[in-house]
Amino acid sequence: MVHDTEDVLNKLTDRISLIDGVQSIGISGGKTPLPKAGEGDIDIFIYCDIIPGPKARQKVLDQFADLLEEVRINVFEGGHWGIGDLAIINGVETWLMYFATDETLRDLGSILNGDYPDRLDNYYYPIGRCAMLKNISILYDKNDFLCLLKERLSKYPDSLAAKLAGYHMEALEDTEDLERAVMRKDVLFYHFAIDMAIDHFLQALFAINRTYFPSRKRTLGFIEDFDKKPKGCCKRLLEVVKLGSCPESIGQSYELWCKLIDELKEQ
Repeated sequence: MVHDTEDVLNKLTDRISLIDGVQSIGISGGKTPLPKAGEGDIDIFIYCDIIPGPKARQKVLDQFADLLEEVRINVFEGGHWGIGDLAIINGVETWLMYFATDETLRDLGSILNGDYPDRLDNYYYPIGRCAMLKNISILYDKNDFLCLLKERLSKYPDSLAAKLAGYHMEALEDTEDLERAVMRKDVLFYHFAIDMAIDHFLQALFAINRTYFPSRKRTLGFIEDFDKKPKGCCKRLLEVVKLGSCPESIGQSYELWCKLIDELKEQ
């Protein structure tokens, strides 16, 4: 028998909210629509005074054995994604990620202070955590922990924008690898260098537009709504990539890229 994914998720998070120490629960990206099998996963962020131990978390999930296809406890422990358990609902991987509230507040303060201006290991963007929390859908909020975080993140700090834009614009000044790749007409090396350069370009562009950079996913949609950007930005970025895929047009790609950078500096 197939159970409604949203109904199962509601029952599961309602029960998790009763665990001692759990303060808030949110879902990244919202509940409408929830992904179907093969379309993506569900990320549930659970904030706690003290993170419950594996036995307490296992006990809750055991109560839903007839509704879950698979359960794994402590798939990962600590780091950027907290302590993570996996529950599969109708073929959809549902990640239950537990975080300590005090550590979350410390990390958020450091990110907003500009202490982590670039991505870290495993392509984790600290500023992306701000994007997630700003837009998280709250499922449970005992003492308004998530509500207050969302309020705090509602306005992008000018000081943060200045730090991030400055950091990434400076990084774009280093064109040695790009120029070497163009000179050699080395397409694969060029794509390595241009990918890193595009990463800096996007993060600078998002900072200039006072938007928390979420990750490299769906960035073109965000850019279309930006007021401050080079003219025809999305189309020209795609053209840079397209032209850079062929030795004969790699020079054109780099020429177009340099014009984009010049126009970004004017924003």
